[in-house]
Amino acid sequence: MQEDYERQIEAINEVISNLHEEKSELENGIDTENPFLETFRKYENIDKLTRDILIELVEQIKVYENGNISVKLKFANEYRRVAEYIEVNTHSNAV
Repeated sequence: MQEDYERQIEAINEVISNLHEEKSELENGIDTENPFLETFRKYENIDKLTRDILIELVEQIKVYENGNISVKLKFANEYRRVAEYIEVNTHSNAV
């Protein structure tokens, strides 16, 4: 039984270590000097989309023959990283 418990403890410690590494990676990926965050703060309360805002936030807009539109944001990866960081920290604080 002791060997079984020791294996379980080792597995749990490895999971904890991996979670700490993931958290550290997420924290290091989010910097208050990040251009994405600066731009986001700059435009967080806009009430009208202007050409300047569109140029700063959107990388590409495609309009297809069937009428579908696809928009590629300049900061899509950074947005995902911030959203993931918030989700991880919100979840860990709730536990």
